Amino acid sequence: MLRHLGFALSALAVLMASIDGTITVVALPQLTESLHASLSWVGWTLTSYQLVQIVMYPLAGQLSDMFGRRRVFLFCIVTFTLSSLLCGLAPNVFFLIVFRALQAVGGGGLLPSVIGLIADEYRRHRAQAIGLISSIMPIGSIVGPNLGGFLLENWSWRALFFINLPIGVVLVLGFLFLMPKTEEHRARAKLRVDATGLLQFIGAIVSLMYGMTLIADNPAQASNPLIWALFAASAVLAVTFVRHVRRAAEPIMEYRLLARSPFLAANIYNFLFGAVTMGFYSFIPYYAVVKFGLTPFESAAVLTPRAVVVTLISFVASFFVKRLGYRLPMLVGMLFVAVTFILMAQGWSNVHVGGVTIEGFWLLATLIAIGGVGMGVASPASSNVAIDQAPDKAASITGIRGTFRLAGGTISITCVVLALSFFSDQAAGLDTIFMVFTAVLLGTVPLVLMIPEPGRTLIRPEGSQTTRVSYKREAEFQEVV
Repeated sequence: MLRHLGFALSALAVLMASIDGTITVVALPQLTESLHASLSWVGWTLTSYQLVQIVMYPLAGQLSDMFGRRRVFLFCIVTFTLSSLLCGLAPNVFFLIVFRALQAVGGGGLLPSVIGLIADEYRRHRAQAIGLISSIMPIGSIVGPNLGGFLLENWSWRALFFINLPIGVVLVLGFLFLMPKTEEHRARAKLRVDATGLLQFIGAIVSLMYGMTLIADNPAQASNPLIWALFAASAVLAVTFVRHVRRAAEPIMEYRLLARSPFLAANIYNFLFGAVTMGFYSFIPYYAVVKFGLTPFESAAVLTPRAVVVTLISFVASFFVKRLGYRLPMLVGMLFVAVTFILMAQGWSNVHVGGVTIEGFWLLATLIAIGGVGMGVASPASSNVAIDQAPDKAASITGIRGTFRLAGGTISITCVVLALSFFSDQAAGLDTIFMVFTAVLLGTVPLVLMIPEPGRTLIRPEGSQTTRVSYKREAEFQEVV
């Protein structure tokens, strides 16, 4: 009975973290006005959270092995709750950015520690339990924007963070008194963190983003040598990171899963796909306000049809992924997303269909729901494509995929903010950016065609002969990579 209560508390924690990942997206206009800050700095309230999550993904599992799942979980909950309080009390945008980064320390470590707890408690039904916990994440993407819009319309942006306080208190008290201390006698593993690789990877992203933020805040800074020094540092750090993981004994990302075929194509695809989708959907509530004049609640609720469509379509598509292969669903999904981008770029305020006028909320919801169909179709295939090549490395591949998508989305948000700084009409600027996203998305088509289909073999010339290798067995796979 106690472990079922623990499961319920774990599910609540995952839901809280999932909601917080989307709830602040709807507050960009309010944050800009209330904190008297430019959009370039307000955008960092999103990107700082994502950046720290990138760091926490590879660390959380190792920390739970060393200190125990329960301790790490409680640390994450307490950190998340206290930092939510600090975010709600932030006096300016710079404090809010710092507190959001601290909040991500707790939020980023929650899911890995929860998965560890569930795997330990439900050994005989591990797959089902983890599947149920994982199904909580899409619910947060539905609840988050709507809850955020409701709170903004009735209170202020500070309520978006204060809502976490009672949930956090319930979780802490529940786990202190209800969760059995079954892991106190576990053997402690030695914590091995590739700090060099981690700093190089994050440094490359932060240098690039900070340089773009300075230009967005003041376009005259584009000629400043310091800005170009930051861009150069980003490029150097990226190159040294790849060289480091190739030589390091225990790198943060395994080189062959990072830069060898077919993983390289999958990683670049994930980076670009994360860039266009996260960059697009992060600014939809802002677009709804500046283009259509929707209320905070309406601008948040407009994302709901898309989230529902993604959840339903991906559930159905997962049953056909082996039959259809990987390339076809990914290409079809990209086509639907591209259609949404092209339609959005037209800047329509209303559309007439058979004597019926569609405008405002319903026009915007319909257009982005089309992209939701594409994401639902592509999601199961893109999630399995790299794992199928090395099943025994599923955890590492999943972490790398999430890292590249987050990195792409983080950089994309900064790029959007930078681009908008050159437009006096923000809605027209976003229309143009949507067309750029279309071009980037179409650029990923060759990458998809480089990805092997399930059960297929990879043929690679080696000297004057051809080596045929099946990816179903890791030993054979190593002959190629």
